[in-house]
Amino acid sequence: MLSPAPPSLEALRHGESPFVLADDHNGLIIAINAAFQQAYGWSEEQLRGQPLSVILPEAFRMSHQLGFSRFQATEASTILAHPLRLKTICQDGSEVVSEHFIVAEKQHERWLFGATLTPLPQGTPAET
Repeated sequence: MLSPAPPSLEALRHGESPFVLADDHNGLIIAINAAFQQAYGWSEEQLRGQPLSVILPEAFRMSHQLGFSRFQATEASTILAHPLRLKTICQDGSEVVSEHFIVAEKQHERWLFGATLTPLPQGTPAET
């Protein structure tokens, strides 16, 4: 049986879950939605044009960059369209464990990445 296709970036962006959209070529944030702003305290003006790593804990940034580079080289991934429990950095510097659901979409010969980031209850462990 075939797995259902992951939702499109456009559907995620306009959904009710906190959403962030990043451009693969530079790894820069190009959009967030109002739910992301409310959940994590960032404004779109603060994040637009910033590297995605600004919302990632320091300890995770290198592995994120390596995975990002690997995808650019191979266009293969083991984490897309699977829920991941990871920490997200809020605007005030606090860390919140969130469920990340990451999708990628090729548009006009370039990859775009988007993710919903749903804050989880305090005390929920992150994946390591």
